[in-house]
Amino acid sequence: MQNAMILVVDDNEDVRSFVRVSLEQEGFQVTEAVDGSAALAMFDEVKPAVVILDLTMGQPDGFEVCREIRKISNVPIIMLTVRSEELDEAMCLAAGADDYITKPVSARILALRVTTQLRHINPAVRESRERLSFGPMELNLESRELVIGEAVVSLTRTEFDFLRLLMEQPKRVFTRDQIIEAIGGSQYFGSDHLLDTHASRLRIKIRTAGGPNVISAVRSVGYRLSATAS
Repeated sequence: MQNAMILVVDDNEDVRSFVRVSLEQEGFQVTEAVDGSAALAMFDEVKPAVVILDLTMGQPDGFEVCREIRKISNVPIIMLTVRSEELDEAMCLAAGADDYITKPVSARILALRVTTQLRHINPAVRESRERLSFGPMELNLESRELVIGEAVVSLTRTEFDFLRLLMEQPKRVFTRDQIIEAIGGSQYFGSDHLLDTHASRLRIKIRTAGGPNVISAVRSVGYRLSATAS
């Protein structure tokens, strides 16, 4: 994870400077873009390991840039914004972001959230199994794709890790803390609302592809796969 390239996109020079200094102190490389157009133009050239996007910069804004990047890459995307409304969180996730940070944020938490995203794309141990199956669903651990029948379902890294956890032990009920640890890695990952939003997005993607409603909420506990995949 050391020397990983981070692309920070923000129209505020002070914010870019804070992010750059905070991450460089942790051993990351940082490149900056002053707006969304510049970020999209340099994305292929820079090939960042993580993208940090300001939500409310001028057009194209963070939502638009996130959606454009998602058309060509599953690189982890962290949204950075001064707003903290639940609607913003849901809209960020709907656009394809993996995480959401409200300004102001400490240098320590910023580095932690970046490290969390990087850990998911640099597993320490190669998986012995290549695929997980449950009913009509097949999760390819190599390509990180979900296949339902002939449909290939695009998943964010967070969605993939969430579904993978459930499919590895389909009879087990996972607590919210266990899921957050698996997909976020720390107590700073997000609120219960954020976790519920990930679960809802997964349900919608699976159902849209013709799959069953397999992700069940267990009241006051967490989540599990449904007993049947019909």
